[in-house]
Amino acid sequence: MTYIEQFEAELLKKLNGTEAEAVIVRWVSEKILESYRNGITAGQKGTQVIRKGQSRRRGFPKAQ
Repeated sequence: MTYIEQFEAELLKKLNGTEAEAVIVRWVSEKILESYRNGITAGQKGTQVIRKGQSRRRGFPKAQ
């Protein structure tokens, strides 16, 4: 399962659960910040991030 798929599954679980809206918003903000920081760290190490050809945005065609 990819990071995005894991995130979507966790988000759906939280949305269908009993958690308050503010708690969910805070969780999403923390996940986004964590992902951003991981990207910065990977860039500083010189690690090249290569995605497989699938677009993360649903409904958009693959880049050619």
